[in-house]
Amino acid sequence: MISFDDKKAIANLGEMTRFFGAFDRLEDGQDVTICFLGGSITQGSLSSAPETCYAYRVYSYFKEKFRKSNIKYVNAGVGGTTSVFGAARVDRDVLMADPDIVLLEFSVNDECNDYFLESYEGLVRKLLYDRRKPAVAALFNFYYENGKTAERIHSKVARHYGIPAASMHGAIYEDILSGKLKDIGTLSPDGLHPNDKGHELVANVVINLFDRLYKEYKILRESEAGKAFAESVKASDIKAPMTLNAFESARRLDNRNFVADLKGFTVDKAPQKGVSDCFKNGWLGKKMHDRIIFELNGEYDFSGIAIQYEKTIKRPAPVVAVTLDGKDDEKVLIDAAFEETWGDLLDIKQLFLHEKKGSHKLEIELVDDKGGEAVAFNLVSIIITG
Repeated sequence: MISFDDKKAIANLGEMTRFFGAFDRLEDGQDVTICFLGGSITQGSLSSAPETCYAYRVYSYFKEKFRKSNIKYVNAGVGGTTSVFGAARVDRDVLMADPDIVLLEFSVNDECNDYFLESYEGLVRKLLYDRRKPAVAALFNFYYENGKTAERIHSKVARHYGIPAASMHGAIYEDILSGKLKDIGTLSPDGLHPNDKGHELVANVVINLFDRLYKEYKILRESEAGKAFAESVKASDIKAPMTLNAFESARRLDNRNFVADLKGFTVDKAPQKGVSDCFKNGWLGKKMHDRIIFELNGEYDFSGIAIQYEKTIKRPAPVVAVTLDGKDDEKVLIDAAFEETWGDLLDIKQLFLHEKKGSHKLEIELVDDKGGEAVAFNLVSIIITG
């Protein structure tokens, strides 16, 4: 097993309130659900089997440690996605599973800026202040080759809300820089996604955090203050947001919950096979001047809107024009061509954010079908924020 700095691997110990209740249920042998929400690393990219990815290994740790409990495992990882999409889909992909514990992982897909600070905070608030009140923890991954990570902004959120967090950067980056960990290829062939050995290390870093939390729980549970603390678990104090907090109300509009006006676009009726089969439930435009129109009236009560679409490695790829409220001189062009080679990307184009709430008309038109040869433009959803 590769060693790591177990102290620096804990970016934030957080508050015990939520985990006190979760550990109580585990100790009592109750049914407990643990969910993992993140990107490709959580999904298990480059692991040889679903059971060798870090998330499943952490789930196995809980099963082994709390044998009296029936523990349910939910992996809601979707490769190439950010906390913006996480905030928009957490209701369906995580909260509907009635989670007791949720681990978040988005720090290699989010950029280190205010936009993702706000989206990450919105995701955290959605989880913390849901009626189910799950215990939330975070995992901060990083690019092994250059240390890039959104940990700085995600840590701000973790500290503000008292969320325990594990840091891969803290665990091993000094060893990479010093040469103590000589070959990062033994952990990750591409400098980002772990192989089986790398997933084992990530799992151990996360387990290190949960072990520390459990020790704190045992000390507190056996102390005189334990009974009073147990009562405080029932409290639901809501902290003021750090940001303008548009993403706490993020919603996806797709063909399951919205009827768009189709002028050539068609409904994608292909069944979705699991959370990671993410390019489904939208609308498809194939021919020149195929259009789709969204009449979004005041009942949606939103101040931001984004287009979620499939950015594809298939060629030729189409181009669409997006018009908001009939302003033809402000059209936004979206080219569906993806220049990477690893696969298609579920991309998000933010049209506006923090505008005055009101009704809007959104129109999307296919304006370049590459002479009739282009693949279909896959509009996966519209994301609205408060």
